[in-house]
Amino acid sequence: MAMYVVSLLSVLGGGAFALLLGRFLGSGRRAAAGEFTGQAQSLIGAVLLSSFILLTGFQVAGAWSALSTARAGTYDEARALGDAYFAAGLLAPADGTEVRRLLRAYTGAVRTAEFPALAHGRTSPAAWRDLDRVRTAVAAAPADGTARQDAKAAAQTALNTVYQARVNRAAQATARMPEPTWLAMLGTGGFLVAFPALLGLSSTARQLTALCFVGAAVAFAICFAGQLDRPFQEPFGVRPAAFALAGTRFDQMDAESGAAAAAAPPR
Repeated sequence: MAMYVVSLLSVLGGGAFALLLGRFLGSGRRAAAGEFTGQAQSLIGAVLLSSFILLTGFQVAGAWSALSTARAGTYDEARALGDAYFAAGLLAPADGTEVRRLLRAYTGAVRTAEFPALAHGRTSPAAWRDLDRVRTAVAAAPADGTARQDAKAAAQTALNTVYQARVNRAAQATARMPEPTWLAMLGTGGFLVAFPALLGLSSTARQLTALCFVGAAVAFAICFAGQLDRPFQEPFGVRPAAFALAGTRFDQMDAESGAAAAAAPPR
């Protein structure tokens, strides 16, 4: 809680400074009559609008960057899974078949169990267990010969990449933009909508319609920033398309392995 004290004090200090200036410098005849010059209205409105745009832009840019990073991470993990699957095909036949089966199980768990959990800020224990089983199977696979030693090392390197991608995804699922910026954006947006009414907006249908459009635009901007701030939730969140692509690559490699075995001359 102490981390917000400086921000709170700065907000209170800025408000108090503005109050003092308004109280002691705004004591003229026009101010006493409650009149505003066009320049004063434009200045206050421009400051409100630019503040809201600045805060909203900060939120959207930060959330969009986090969303893009999370999406790229899924494709990095899918690529590493493809590398591990390919390397497993160069192990001893029984070991390679088992490792490939476990890789399919892990990829399926990420698609069906992990992503629904990510929407709620959690990862899937089942997917973690499946990944541990893959790593154990690769570590236990014998490597008798240079080719299989290289294949085993390549599979382990790829699985390390998968593990790191999972750790990053777990952090991304719970990461959020700072709360003070949300409070500042809500406060600025609310006052931006109320500003015309505070200056004496007439309640005619035309002016109220224009004010409704302002309120709708402000609400949409806040809602849009909030949706982007959750990288694994709909409607803009990352979907498991990368792992569907990994499954397609698995099928292709299995087909290629089968074709190569069928084309090999009998011994």
